[in-house]
Amino acid sequence: MSRSSFLRPSRRLVLGSAAAGAAAALTAACRAPASSPSQIFRNDPFSLGVASGDPASDGFVLWTRLAPNPLDPDGGMTPEPVDVGYEIAADEAFTQIVRAGVERALPGHGHAVHAEIHGLQAGREYFYRFHAAGVTSPVGRALTAPAYGAGHDAMKIAWASCSHYEQGYFHAYRDMAEERVDLIIHTGDYIYESSWGPQVRRHVTPEPYTLADYRRVHANYRLDPDLQAAAAIAPWLVTWDDHEVDNDYAGDVSEEPFVSLEAFRARRVAAYQAYWENMPLRRRSMLERASGRMRIWGQTVFGDLAEINMTDGRQFKTPMACPSQDDRGGQVIDPAACEERLDEARTYLGERQERWLRRSFARSGASWSFIVQPTLFSQFYTTHPETGLPTSWTDGWDGYPAARRRLAETIASREDADPIVLGGDTHCYWVTEVKTDYADPASPSVGSEFVTTAVTSHHSNHDLFAANAANFAHIKHFDARERGYGLIHLSHDRAEVSLRTVGEVKRRDGYAPADQKRFVVERGARRPVEA
Repeated sequence: MSRSSFLRPSRRLVLGSAAAGAAAALTAACRAPASSPSQIFRNDPFSLGVASGDPASDGFVLWTRLAPNPLDPDGGMTPEPVDVGYEIAADEAFTQIVRAGVERALPGHGHAVHAEIHGLQAGREYFYRFHAAGVTSPVGRALTAPAYGAGHDAMKIAWASCSHYEQGYFHAYRDMAEERVDLIIHTGDYIYESSWGPQVRRHVTPEPYTLADYRRVHANYRLDPDLQAAAAIAPWLVTWDDHEVDNDYAGDVSEEPFVSLEAFRARRVAAYQAYWENMPLRRRSMLERASGRMRIWGQTVFGDLAEINMTDGRQFKTPMACPSQDDRGGQVIDPAACEERLDEARTYLGERQERWLRRSFARSGASWSFIVQPTLFSQFYTTHPETGLPTSWTDGWDGYPAARRRLAETIASREDADPIVLGGDTHCYWVTEVKTDYADPASPSVGSEFVTTAVTSHHSNHDLFAANAANFAHIKHFDARERGYGLIHLSHDRAEVSLRTVGEVKRRDGYAPADQKRFVVERGARRPVEA
């Protein structure tokens, strides 16, 4: 089936399901919700597509957001609730409808729908669609997770990072859809709040500060057809990095010293709410306005095959060490000259998240235990081009060595685990061995790390970084020249990891998917080997 036919159900499919006995009554109820009989849309209210997320053994979250004029601050919606019907079927033709219901899209939530589905069969594929005022959405595909501890032989996982709309076309998302993966993980920088680097298309709004601004940015991204294809093909698990709010923020501290705490907190609240409205997240992740916080970290288990631990590396982060007078964000520093960096109390994930990982990591009994975090976990220093001294980046884990050591020790403490760390952020591919002591090249590997390059975001220091990467024995591969994503074929015996490149992202017709490199982690080995 072609990608276009997947995204937009044919007239035959819609009419066929409407004629299917009991299913017809369910469909009729969903198509004409009683609370909004007079609602008429002059444009497609499902312009932003559909998505699913946070799979469980009995269900998942189904998402859409009504936006007939998606780039308007209000999405083109009037300020009143609208009832939206949904249908879930066991087949693409919707002849076997297994669940139908109605969710209310509220103006205070950007007319977003987050339908939390329960009671489905574990470990199987479903198809879904929405209806509002006689209009039918695109069709999406969702999968439930296998039951906790149940036998599950294999799954295909894609993970992505850093999708700057202005810097290229989303060929990586297109390839994920064509690969028909079982799960998509996004490690952060799903949107960008600022313009920089080479630009082949434009954001619709200057840098966002308000809820209306961030809603427009999210709509701008969601209108991309390749993003819509990936959103509809499989459930997503998501975390954020900095650009979903503002570059290099940490906790409630902006990188800009002249911005007050109150002003930045207001901006962060707006960004977090827009993120929740536009992602397939559960209601438990809704913004707590009293605290200005959202919970996006947690563990998802796929039978006896994999546990995936999603972490939040921004919201609870200690502010960067040794900031400059005019910049509280990440700095390139001489690590020996920054004693603050070594403070044992400094945390990347926050004390509560660290405790949760110590308690939960590799406790599910699954063959593979993943930790998803935003960036490069393993140690990497560059060399100053003039002084020749080592320099480190304070916004990454090199700025939080005590926190990194604690997490590495947690990974090492699970002797029967097969740990894999996934990351993004740096716009480079990295493949490394995770160590508890990076200063000793002979120390044992306690896990494998794979960092994906950017979907589109630019990188300009390949030669400098490559020359320095060669000095670190735990770094097995580095490349900053190509854009793409990571793809994992997972079985109980091995994890086969492909570093997928997608061609020239600066051209709409530049799509050319290929594997840059392939690595294998054998069960029990705790280290990657080039295939």
